[in-house]
Amino acid sequence: MPKEEHSERVQELMSNQKNIRNIGIVSHIHHGKTTLTDNLAAAAGLMARDLVGDRMLTWVDDQERERLMTIYGATVTMPHDYEGEKYLINLLDTPGHVDFGADVTQAMRAVDGAVVMCCAVEGIMPQTETVLRQALAERVKPVLFINKVDRAIRELKLTPEQLQKRLANIVVEVNKFIQKYVDQKFAKDWVVKVEDGSVAFGSALKKWAISVPFMKRSGVTFKDIIDLCSQEKDEDLSNKAPMNIIVLDMVIKHLPNPIEAQAYRIERIWKGDVGTEMGKQLLKCDPNGKLASVITKITYDAHAGMIATSRIFSGRLTKGQDIVIVDTGRSIKVQQVTTFIALKRLPVEYAPAGNVVGLVGLTDVSVGQTVTEIGSDLETFKAIKHIFEPVVTKSIEPKHPQDLPKLIEILKTLSREDTTLKVQINPETGETLVSGLGELHLDAKVERKIKEKGIEIIASPPIVVYRESIFGKSPEIEGKSPNKHNKFYISVEQMPSEIY
Repeated sequence: MPKEEHSERVQELMSNQKNIRNIGIVSHIHHGKTTLTDNLAAAAGLMARDLVGDRMLTWVDDQERERLMTIYGATVTMPHDYEGEKYLINLLDTPGHVDFGADVTQAMRAVDGAVVMCCAVEGIMPQTETVLRQALAERVKPVLFINKVDRAIRELKLTPEQLQKRLANIVVEVNKFIQKYVDQKFAKDWVVKVEDGSVAFGSALKKWAISVPFMKRSGVTFKDIIDLCSQEKDEDLSNKAPMNIIVLDMVIKHLPNPIEAQAYRIERIWKGDVGTEMGKQLLKCDPNGKLASVITKITYDAHAGMIATSRIFSGRLTKGQDIVIVDTGRSIKVQQVTTFIALKRLPVEYAPAGNVVGLVGLTDVSVGQTVTEIGSDLETFKAIKHIFEPVVTKSIEPKHPQDLPKLIEILKTLSREDTTLKVQINPETGETLVSGLGELHLDAKVERKIKEKGIEIIASPPIVVYRESIFGKSPEIEGKSPNKHNKFYISVEQMPSEIY
């Protein structure tokens, strides 16, 4: 689709809030988020269908292809036709590695619904629980897609009964997490169900999927799926049960539009009183209200400079508009409002409430800050809270002392992009200390980026900031020697502070 045509179509759809879906794709690492994104992008005409699973549209950094994982995530704005209506899907692909969890939390402020992906072979993994917890903390409603069912069929050689039992167990475990972390008033309505289509199964790589509502409509059975998959007739399977149709069906029917979502999200994410006039505008997602928007991601372009991704909760953002960063009181002019196709930015004249857009021309802003119009007394949105705190620290210094000012400026920029990166100066030694969620986090988002700017650095070995400890004496544990003839007993307790 030509850029001009795409921009015109998106601009038209931005005002139909009932047909907007802001969604995040979340999962444990390597469970298929980016391949699912490729499927939906191909269906929207943004890439060739035969490149699905190879193109990895939202891998915007060379490191992501080198490491074969999402590190930064990206937004794709996609017009879709579905059952005779036109929809606008703002899809945010997110990382699955725990070290890059900040991007997931930040994305959850921008979206209203989440497609939680889980591998049919690996099942529930640690990040499955974490991403659900991150979504539910922001009152983001989940649906479930169980991916890589083709591998479960071909590699595990499961019978139809065994496969259905395996998939059902995954659904049960996901619902346990939902019940554990969701607000109780949503506990009944937000569990995912196979019967109503809020759960779907398939293979993102092979471009097919099924759900119970689709099986009833189409006559495709579980046995058909297993037979075609076992025979490796992937193209036939994709034609019978195209993935994009099933996923769109799930997203459009089970995830809320911005008007529906803001009615219950605002009281969770905004500091102000929802009973005020401003509060009512936010609850209604009023495009004619005062501007209220949150910066959820920051990236940099070599030519355009800072690009701030922003979710608009009330009012509208317009090219050339003067805005105020509420947290600092600074006023800035918006040079351009854009939509995204990953790295590509497509300009629009304006964007009303309920949309996720890029803002060009902003400087010295940070993720989580609140944007409003001049003259508004808007309360800020609540801080974006991360589940994990920085646990690994490195001392970083330039190899050449004259590069120190430039190094400090780069570190400040990186900490604005990722609020889980902490930069401080050790007052005793003068060292520059950078803390992150893990070694991979520091390597990928700090050391690599500094080197790309042409600065040689000397980094210390990592220092672990947090350590597990004990608070009291443990019970005695009995052990036996290998020949079973000797018994010994162990207990653990804290040493007196004067010893260490």
